[in-house]
Amino acid sequence: MLKILKSIVAVSMGVVALQACSKEELVDLYPEFSLDALSNPSSMKQVEEVLGGAYAGFRNANYYSSGSGTGAGWAIMPDVMSDNLYEAIETLANSRAMADWIYQPNTGQVTSLYSAPYGVIANANIVLRDVGKFTTTENQLLANRIKGQAYAIRAMAHFDLFRYFAYKYDRNSTTDLALAYSTQLILTPGVKPARLPNKQYYDSLFADLSAAVTLLSNIDKPINAESGLIRPYIDLPAVYALQARIYLYAGMWSEAVTAATNAINARPLVNLSQSAFSGMYNQTNRGEIIWNIQFESGQSGPSFLAYFATNGRSYFRPALEIATGDSTSGLIQKGDIRYAAFFTKENDGRLALTKYKGKSGLSDGAANFPVFRTGEMYLIRAEARARNSQEALALDDLNALRAARISGYVPAVGLTGNLLLEAIANERRRELVAEGHRFFDLKRTTRSIVRGSTCGNTAVSPAGDCTLSPTDREWALPIPESVRNANENADQNPDYN
Repeated sequence: MLKILKSIVAVSMGVVALQACSKEELVDLYPEFSLDALSNPSSMKQVEEVLGGAYAGFRNANYYSSGSGTGAGWAIMPDVMSDNLYEAIETLANSRAMADWIYQPNTGQVTSLYSAPYGVIANANIVLRDVGKFTTTENQLLANRIKGQAYAIRAMAHFDLFRYFAYKYDRNSTTDLALAYSTQLILTPGVKPARLPNKQYYDSLFADLSAAVTLLSNIDKPINAESGLIRPYIDLPAVYALQARIYLYAGMWSEAVTAATNAINARPLVNLSQSAFSGMYNQTNRGEIIWNIQFESGQSGPSFLAYFATNGRSYFRPALEIATGDSTSGLIQKGDIRYAAFFTKENDGRLALTKYKGKSGLSDGAANFPVFRTGEMYLIRAEARARNSQEALALDDLNALRAARISGYVPAVGLTGNLLLEAIANERRRELVAEGHRFFDLKRTTRSIVRGSTCGNTAVSPAGDCTLSPTDREWALPIPESVRNANENADQNPDYN
């Protein structure tokens, strides 16, 4: 891990020019700071620039960005690894090890997924280490704004690692292993942290988020511009959204309801508006964005794992159970504003996943990624309520979301028990296609992956494994071989030894 971390920090500390744009409207594409920030920051401004480096880390090609048939680890990859997307004939086979669950400790993409969040964590830890050196009575609210974001960023990256590499999500387990929780930048080769049990790891996540809420509740100015088309920084509603997501995984239903409600109150639903909903993906409308990762021209956004935007080539396509070219079957059909926002029908009648094709009609793949938006919060609240004996309220949330998406929707009535939970799960599948959830949703609810009609049909898709049972080892990625070679305390996940 230390070798990986050293290379991450070295790259992120390169000195490059800032873009000529306001931080109120755009994350710095190439934050300007130097290696001096590691040991000798000169000002609060330089500390804030290191924070910009943490945000830049989310644009890593293996985090929310992508390469040609690779990457997008927390954007599109969870759909590739589940049942939402199938590998198309046009594939480059660059992500077949992930799609077919044949990854091993020496698989390159596994190592990349492990290392990408640590670059973000390293920068967040530098900020938290140095911000106090320049905090005064006069700039305390500025310090709160910087420090609060750093705590939230650190929690976000650690949670994303947990989703892939923890083999169980049990919040109270003192035996199931999560990962080490990094709270300071340490480059000393002799430091070899052990993996924490789930309970201790969750406690660390919640402590960081509690600190973020306290700090971001008292700041010098808004973190995101109060108007505009984007929200590229983590503000208080985004922290609430992250809390809601983690509480859902932890099975803390009342807390999930409260956090999701806080986020919803700050960012209301779009009311059946195609332009507002599609605008979240092509940067023509803020819609329900709570926090987005910003990509600009020349940067590779999420699209290129599944759809090569510049030449219209699909490596992975929507499963027929999600949507079809005639829009009359599958979960997303005609009359649902998600259909036009997410897919394009090609000349052969097949669908392409084009939600990240580009901005304002462009086809360069430089589309923003919506990490948190209001639709997810409704579904978190609905599921938490359904699992906490509040089924009528859960159904209200489900109906409210569907009414905001489907023209002429007739509210469902009488759904209870497993039928209600299944309806919510299906709505998550509709609402969050290629937004980093499906594999983890199936994992946290201990369900099998059963791929649909395209799986095994070699005329449509390369042959591959079509099912993954809840007991299979592949639900947790293996700890990379390079990490274990450097740190014997990094225990391997079950059945990979």
